[in-house]
Amino acid sequence: MLGKDFKNEELLTIAEAASYLGVSAKTLRRWDASGVLIPIRHPATRYRLYKKSQLGNFAKSLTLEVNLTEKKPRRSRMQITDSDIGSFLEEKVNLKREDLNAYRAQANNLVDNLDKYLKEKKDFGLRKMLHAGSCRKGTATSTTSDLDVAVYLTPEKEKESVSKILPYVQQLLIEAMGKYGMTADQFTLGDHCVRVTFKGSEVEVDVVPIIPIVGFEKHGKGWLAHRNASDEWLETSPKQHIEFVCKRKDSFGKFAPFIRLTKWWKNQADVPIKSFAIELIWAHLLDNEEIPDSYCDGLPSFFRYILKTQLKERIAFSDYYPPSDLPQTDSDSVSIYDPVNPKNNVTKKITESDRQTIIKKTQEAMNILMMATCAPSKTKAIEQWRRLLGPAFNPYN
Repeated sequence: MLGKDFKNEELLTIAEAASYLGVSAKTLRRWDASGVLIPIRHPATRYRLYKKSQLGNFAKSLTLEVNLTEKKPRRSRMQITDSDIGSFLEEKVNLKREDLNAYRAQANNLVDNLDKYLKEKKDFGLRKMLHAGSCRKGTATSTTSDLDVAVYLTPEKEKESVSKILPYVQQLLIEAMGKYGMTADQFTLGDHCVRVTFKGSEVEVDVVPIIPIVGFEKHGKGWLAHRNASDEWLETSPKQHIEFVCKRKDSFGKFAPFIRLTKWWKNQADVPIKSFAIELIWAHLLDNEEIPDSYCDGLPSFFRYILKTQLKERIAFSDYYPPSDLPQTDSDSVSIYDPVNPKNNVTKKITESDRQTIIKKTQEAMNILMMATCAPSKTKAIEQWRRLLGPAFNPYN
């Protein structure tokens, strides 16, 4: 018995599925191994079985008139090259240095003015300011218009309540910047920050207040106020987050470009997954397998991992804590742990519906890449890559 989940499903054997799609059984086995089209398994025999509805949806995704043979498709001179992808990254995806410098200048000015104001108030002290987030790690894309700034503050009362600290910092910023023409509506509360929007440039600076832990000058650790149903303090370290990514950038030159390219896909396809989770999946891949040093061959590694694991495999790292510090069991739909805090599952807000959506979008991405590889001309290959990366992808320009 296959169970009630497949009671009303028409199931096909591998031979029947191959006939349905017009390919060989060998091709289906290869697609299974590479994560392109994954069957279910008969619980007793372990034979591959395919839902007919699954095959129908897969067939609809094959929009190009391509002859699918059992031979592995070869890239020819007519296919997309690494140079094409690299040029797209440079021209469209990567955050330009001049834009990053402009963001940082506005953030520095904001923090300098806050520092002056706090010296007058004296009930808070600014201990340190640190550029953080994807801009600092080098994983931001050109669509990024916000900058994370970690601000280490020392209140008179040790660890004010979460419900008070963010609104209080919001009010401090309003008062500090009011003399420079900024208005209260430019300062809004986020889950863990005060978001400051600069009119005109529309640049947003997320001011993240952190209460420092003893020794923070060395390890950068502190308490982050996180507004949620239970209002909790989360231990964090922007410094260690930066070190974590930089260590992997140093070991693999395309680590950050792969992350930026994947984030670009996430935004184009509206995939419900955090950018930070994308960074951690790539870090996990780099730590545990060999990633091809080619954009065309390496990018599918991310999609294959999601399809293979269905995002049910725990991801964690031992850079800053031993595995024994992690929870014994996982209760969330997806479990990807913060590399500096074993108690913080950064994907805990992903629902089961979100997980299924991520898998569906990933399957679509793999189908597109397969069709691009099989395309009979570069023009047809570009059409497929545009489905993946959007209309801005145009190697002919």
